[in-house]
Amino acid sequence: MTQVQSPPVQAGESALPASPPSKARRGFRLPTRQSLLDFGLIFGGMAFATAAGFILKVLIGRGLSDTGLGIFAMCYATLTVTTTLGDLGIRHSLITLASRTRAEDPVRAQSYVAAGLLLKLVTGIVVMALGWVLAPWAAEVLFRKPQVTPYLQITAMGFLLWGLWDGVEGSLQSSQRFRSSALLRVLLEGMRLSSFMVLWLGMEGRLLSMDRFLWLYFLAPLLAVLIGSWLLRSSLRPRSGLLLDSLKSLVAFAPGVFFFRSATMALLFLDSLALARYGELSQVGQYEAAKGLAYAILVVSESLGMVLLPKVNLVKTREAMKAVLRRFMVYFAILVVAAALWLSVAGALLALFGPAFTRPEVVRTFQILVVATLFTIPATTLAMVMLALGQPGLLGRVAAAQVLLGLFTYPVTVVQFGMVGTALTTVGLQLLGVLALTVALRPLLAGGGAVRACPDEVA
Repeated sequence: MTQVQSPPVQAGESALPASPPSKARRGFRLPTRQSLLDFGLIFGGMAFATAAGFILKVLIGRGLSDTGLGIFAMCYATLTVTTTLGDLGIRHSLITLASRTRAEDPVRAQSYVAAGLLLKLVTGIVVMALGWVLAPWAAEVLFRKPQVTPYLQITAMGFLLWGLWDGVEGSLQSSQRFRSSALLRVLLEGMRLSSFMVLWLGMEGRLLSMDRFLWLYFLAPLLAVLIGSWLLRSSLRPRSGLLLDSLKSLVAFAPGVFFFRSATMALLFLDSLALARYGELSQVGQYEAAKGLAYAILVVSESLGMVLLPKVNLVKTREAMKAVLRRFMVYFAILVVAAALWLSVAGALLALFGPAFTRPEVVRTFQILVVATLFTIPATTLAMVMLALGQPGLLGRVAAAQVLLGLFTYPVTVVQFGMVGTALTTVGLQLLGVLALTVALRPLLAGGGAVRACPDEVA
């Protein structure tokens, strides 16, 4: 285990404080101006993506019915869970290692980017092939709905492009190129929305079908991947020996991150997948409408995580880590205000999906899921700090415990209480996760001293 050396701070950089704050400066502190600017850029891109996704779900509900929305939700959940598993922890490992070395050794940082994108290409091809072959089994056994087999096969073809886009976005964020990342996210989501509009409006709607839409939806990342690769072109020609070393480092670093990310993503979609298995497709569609509307404000915590991960790896002492926790609590206040405002106005937006989405249980589900979002800011901040402290395995164990608990509780709550019970279970699991992370982090930040690199990191 090697101690991380503090990199020099370049002009214009927004590194977090590397020395213990004095007693006069301890307590609540606002984020730096640069951090707020970076957060604003990512937040803007994610807000557009969230709005475009919400509009798209409304259009699907209108044009393809609640059953069509249920099929889309199932395919999207499958895409997200599968590509996260296929990621193998590469994205977070790439960001962590590249951001740590960029100031001292930019050539090494570029080789981490090239190695990460190469691994994303290889794993994407493998996962895409396996997804196509296993789609009939997943439809029959996992979802117990064999009629969705063709749609799951189309989804499998999107695994490669989505994995490459994930790698490109992470590479841009590792060098804190947040503006480029945000603009490409806007382009991607705009193309997805446009693809549905073209089908719906073309030939008076006769072009619109679920299979045509899914093909266009999952091909949409192609342009963003090409532009992002051009922006990263200087990183894509590393020396062969350096590339091999970077591949070894990423492979050695990634398992703990993979465990954490896989469990976290499984938890995020476990409610939807459980409802898809034990409920009706119309219920899944209604739940996804409520969930999509409620989770729109997750753009705050998602943006925070994207900005915080490369920055927190510049922190070198436990006292500075404590300052991070105090400073970023301002984002929790932002989320609380956003949630309160969203609860007061957004419920009426469910009517845009159609009459079936205004039933009382759908509205209650939306309200409950808004409460669940309040736990995401502390969970995100605690998780990023624990990653910087070299504890991805501990994070993974907490998330895995939540998943296991959900596997036992969701089947009961879905069958007994429908979508409302599903939402209540989600809130309970989120609360337990934050409490567990808080308890686990306290001894890790006890005392002072330097922060050390992750145990799995290859020097």
